[in-house]
Amino acid sequence: MTDLLLLAAFLVAVAVFWLLTGHKVKLRVRTVRLKDEVIETRKGPGKSPQDRLIVIAGGAILGGITLAVTGAWYFALAGSLSGTLVLRWWKKKQEEDRMELLKSQFIDVLGQLESAMYGGLNPYQSLEDAVPNMPRPARDVFYEVLRRTRTGDTLVQALEAVRKETGWEELKVLSMGMSLYSRVGCDLAEICRHAMESYEDRESFRGIVSAAVAQNMMTLKVLTALPFVFVGLARVMAPGFTAPLFQTMEGAFIFVAATAWIMSGNVITRRMIKNTLGQGV
Repeated sequence: MTDLLLLAAFLVAVAVFWLLTGHKVKLRVRTVRLKDEVIETRKGPGKSPQDRLIVIAGGAILGGITLAVTGAWYFALAGSLSGTLVLRWWKKKQEEDRMELLKSQFIDVLGQLESAMYGGLNPYQSLEDAVPNMPRPARDVFYEVLRRTRTGDTLVQALEAVRKETGWEELKVLSMGMSLYSRVGCDLAEICRHAMESYEDRESFRGIVSAAVAQNMMTLKVLTALPFVFVGLARVMAPGFTAPLFQTMEGAFIFVAATAWIMSGNVITRRMIKNTLGQGV
């Protein structure tokens, strides 16, 4: 029994640590895999071995946390069957990180194109010249733009198609600039320079707002985890005190309802923070 309590306490500690700092822990060098160089357009790809591993590990962690907090096997079983929720959260977090990286790299993209066009190259030649020097994942996105132009699309059509497919809305600036260049022959290098200056100001503002968002998100994570930590500690220190909460139908209903309210409050508060502080980020 003592070993089980120690294991439960260890799982709670690991869970709280991962909840607070897990998104900052780098288990490997951040890079884009070879298969990510081409934007996937297939429908319904199967789960990769990494996805299955995340589902299994997520189910084991959630089951262990639930067992540590409640000490009831039926709650632990319900938690262990929720590994797909962890996979969905993981994929969403990866996509958000990727979009943040693309936004931060757009200034570099504009600078590369501006330099190439001031050197006397036309827009298509500038793009071909600049793409190999772009950072990833922006390079992979523009490789897809070049691939589409080689199959018959214009630069404007390729940029618009890739923008809609990837969700990288900053590409709208380039597509509009290319459209103006093809219609009225405007100076595309000047458009890139002015856009780059505008996005540099925006990036400095994004840094301030992102710091405020991160501080509020950390507070939210702590407030979400504290009730479960205290309930788990109370169950370990005074099992008889918390027994009615987990070993009776009424107590189980109250615990599930309270958990649902806490998670709902977490989701609503996250949206409020992002909508209030994240405007313009």
